[in-house]
Amino acid sequence: MILRIMNRGMSREAYEAMRAELDIDRKHPLGLIMHGASEEDGVIQVAQIWESEEYARRFDEDILLPALEAHGLPLKADVRVFQLQHLVTP
Repeated sequence: MILRIMNRGMSREAYEAMRAELDIDRKHPLGLIMHGASEEDGVIQVAQIWESEEYARRFDEDILLPALEAHGLPLKADVRVFQLQHLVTP
């Protein structure tokens, strides 16, 4: 299980457009356990928990990157990946 924290320098408006297109609230990508976003100084940061790094990579390559490219949004991101040792989901 991995935790990814990402910052693409994306505005709230861009994030909301991507969220609406991907419909991640209802169409859960395979292997995604949790997705959350926060805004600081007008920039969105995303935290995700995936069953494996492979699921996260597949989502990026097959779904996320083509959508970002279609909207002219940054493909590069500051991504930090952590191996989770413990997770509680009540």
